[in-house]
Amino acid sequence: MPREHERTSYLTEIILLSASGKRQARISDLSLGGCFVDTLTNVREGEEVSMTAVLENGDPFEVKGRVAYVMNGFGFGVSFTDFSDGSRETLQKLIS
Repeated sequence: MPREHERTSYLTEIILLSASGKRQARISDLSLGGCFVDTLTNVREGEEVSMTAVLENGDPFEVKGRVAYVMNGFGFGVSFTDFSDGSRETLQKLIS
């Protein structure tokens, strides 16, 4: 299935909240529709996750999503479902 939004390489540390708890992880790419999370955390397709970060420019970034796919030993893809106030605009600035 083709992606709806083009991915942009973007590395940043995040706090990931999933069914297995809260931990640090890293985003390696980003689009308006989702991201890839580099982590060995066990998640399942369809699981709800939330991510928070403070970006390089100091902007807070908070987003909720659903695990779209899992690559065991590498991480997983997330499809965004809900943005906190201002996070969608922050994301648009980041990838433009």
